[in-house]
Amino acid sequence: MRPTLLAPETIDGYLAAGHWTRETMVDRYRAFASEYPDRIACRDNAETYTWAELNAASDRLAAVLIDLGLDRDATALVQTPSNCREIVLRVAFKKAGIIGAFAPLQWRRRELGYVCERVEPALVAISGRHTDDETRRWLEENAGTAIRIDLDDEPVAGWAGWSDLLESDVNVARLPEDRAFRFDEVSLITASSGTSGLAKLCEWPEGAQLCQSRVLCERMKIIGDDRIGIFAPTAGAAGLMMWMASWTVPCSSVFPDGYRASDLLDLAESERITVGTTVPVILVRLAQERLEERDLGSLRLMRVGTAAADMSAARSFEDRSGCRIVVASGSMECTGFGHADVDEPKELRLDGSVGLPLAGCRLRIVNDRGEILPTGEVGELTVSAPFSSSGYWKDPEATAAVWSDMWYSTGDVGVLDENGRLTLLGRLKDTINRSGHKILPAEVEREIAQRPDIVECSVVAAPDPEYGQVPWAFVQMRPGCPLVAETLAVHLRESGLAGYKVPTRFVEVRDFPRINDSKVDKKTLLQTALDELR
Repeated sequence: MRPTLLAPETIDGYLAAGHWTRETMVDRYRAFASEYPDRIACRDNAETYTWAELNAASDRLAAVLIDLGLDRDATALVQTPSNCREIVLRVAFKKAGIIGAFAPLQWRRRELGYVCERVEPALVAISGRHTDDETRRWLEENAGTAIRIDLDDEPVAGWAGWSDLLESDVNVARLPEDRAFRFDEVSLITASSGTSGLAKLCEWPEGAQLCQSRVLCERMKIIGDDRIGIFAPTAGAAGLMMWMASWTVPCSSVFPDGYRASDLLDLAESERITVGTTVPVILVRLAQERLEERDLGSLRLMRVGTAAADMSAARSFEDRSGCRIVVASGSMECTGFGHADVDEPKELRLDGSVGLPLAGCRLRIVNDRGEILPTGEVGELTVSAPFSSSGYWKDPEATAAVWSDMWYSTGDVGVLDENGRLTLLGRLKDTINRSGHKILPAEVEREIAQRPDIVECSVVAAPDPEYGQVPWAFVQMRPGCPLVAETLAVHLRESGLAGYKVPTRFVEVRDFPRINDSKVDKKTLLQTALDELR
């Protein structure tokens, strides 16, 4: 399938500028299998694949999928934990010319129905052990005539099992060369995490994915000897982007069995992980562990992406572990529009900004009329990059609503300094309008988070009969630290924050509701508090 937004002359421009090459992930992985056959490509708690084994297994699976009658550019819906088998499946899809759409493991009927309706999958792949019976039965009833694959060895009834597929009698030598995706074709669908649960489905050309891999390796100084801990699901950007690093250099990807902080640290020690990738909520939990008792000498950097990182947690983790925190920001539509450099000093890397954009990415701050604002002025962030998505999957109206002349309107409020570093101040839709005074929740959250007795906080717009909207702050306190609302209010006033920005109510929570275990679900947070007041 041709990319929605990329005209041939645009692609030619990317090639001429060196942003894109004609190589594909399949080309890179075949080269690694030849040059580094015995080096570990990926590992989880149950399986290990060398580059040669990964190449052979994905060849066999690709041949099986073709023999099953799947056409080139057929679509597949996948919902599975992040592990080696998912990687084999992803590579096989590329070789067989099948466009995979990978859904978060937490999604159920409502979210999966949205994807099924738009993607019309010819294949559905799940892990039977991680899919509840109701969801599985719904998939069987609503995925039409799609081929059904269970990635476990003992499949549920009516689903083809993993071992059975890989042991099928197929002629791998006759795997058609013209089935693999070209550099200028769409080869992946990713799902953004919308607060409504009905996520946007982003299409990705192969060339953009290779570009993303290269510029990320350059910024983070990833090398072939690195062992990368994928401490976030690959259905989301944080995990997916770091696995993509292995498309540029033959590093090893190591997958945990879950995301409990203590288990991740155990894995970092046992596997001698050198680079980790995670999301802010997991970083907060990691920072609460007894890091001084751990042997984390191999861990040189931890990338934290997809949402605003807690700077106090980042500094605490770095100071106590000796591992550098690299803050990144982006979206499924355009990853890496802000990314710190691993070689920057801590004072710059953790200054509250999200750094400079990755190579080839351009940033603009615009007002509500679309006019470009000068350095230092606050407005909406728009981005353009050779490694961005090329639009929403078969949704021209949604694509036209946020893309214009190859510039994507992020919906983020931001500001650029004189050096081009980007600071994000929140989402446009989250802006609180208190009787005409605009309040950016992220600004208030940063001030609250500076207090050492607070684990995490979230500021939301609450309805008010007099002012229309007022800020409420939800805070998670550290064990043994009581919430004293007036103390927090005084702290905010003394910080220099305008009086109208100080929350009118502080609510203590034990934990935050999450969207796909990552972003705070502010809608649910507020509704729960309002229900308790009734």
